[in-house]
Amino acid sequence: MTDHLTTRRGALSLSTMALGLPGALTAMTLPVAGANAADGKAFDLGNRGDFLTAFQKMRGALDGRICMGGITGIYYAVMEEKLTPLYGVLAGTFSRYQKLPDGNFEGRIFEVAYFTDWNTGQLMEKFQNPITGEVNDVPQTRMGPSKITITADGLKIGGAAGEARGMSIKNRFLPARIVNDDCWIVEESLVSSPDGFPGPKFSYNEVTTYHTTLSDLNNPSLNQTPTLVHFNVVVTWRPWLKMGDRKGHLLGNGTGRRYAKMTDYPALYQELTKKHHPDVWADPRAILDKA
Repeated sequence: MTDHLTTRRGALSLSTMALGLPGALTAMTLPVAGANAADGKAFDLGNRGDFLTAFQKMRGALDGRICMGGITGIYYAVMEEKLTPLYGVLAGTFSRYQKLPDGNFEGRIFEVAYFTDWNTGQLMEKFQNPITGEVNDVPQTRMGPSKITITADGLKIGGAAGEARGMSIKNRFLPARIVNDDCWIVEESLVSSPDGFPGPKFSYNEVTTYHTTLSDLNNPSLNQTPTLVHFNVVVTWRPWLKMGDRKGHLLGNGTGRRYAKMTDYPALYQELTKKHHPDVWADPRAILDKA
């Protein structure tokens, strides 16, 4: 949103840990350096330090500002290879970062999301489940604030909370894809219940793609690039859907972008946040300071 924007996806993407990068960016224990192309040279995205700093410009910022992002998405039920539309989601993430002495970045992040009616786009408080025929109460999602560390290998979190507590959590960034002036970087987040985990089996698999331009990445006057976000997620049934032992899973798809201020969010997200989370609307920095 993601940052994760993450979501979405709930906020499990806020609770990820490191996994090694493939290819030229294999996992290493060396500290990372890197610059904001301030010396006039373009980033070498095969270099760990340059890669991390460039990606931080895409998914966060280099100057300590409050970072905002949002995702608008839809969810399907997948049963016997058939898609059934279920509901939509409006998610927003709020974060702030600082560079650490070892060259990595420390982040503080939280997320607020709303489930919406597939047809009207409005907030759902009750959901007529087309699979079961039942009417379900619909929760809102607010996760965090959490403290994370961003490395060239992926994200690390000090302690997973909520649904992610006790889970196996893996996260990694794939090498940059470059076509002319376009740059895409993919983040994978894989969360699952380990063997012997008490409670129902859980699996959450998210692939988030960030897009910007090399021109913006290599512009030393920018500490944050204009970034577009696309995400896909495969997740086991959410408990509030009450799907019982039916075989299947959820498939989520969404798109979003970075925002400079609260009033850049979609009008409905602004309206719902003012009503249900007035503290978020008033001062997200104060919430991040509690992480």
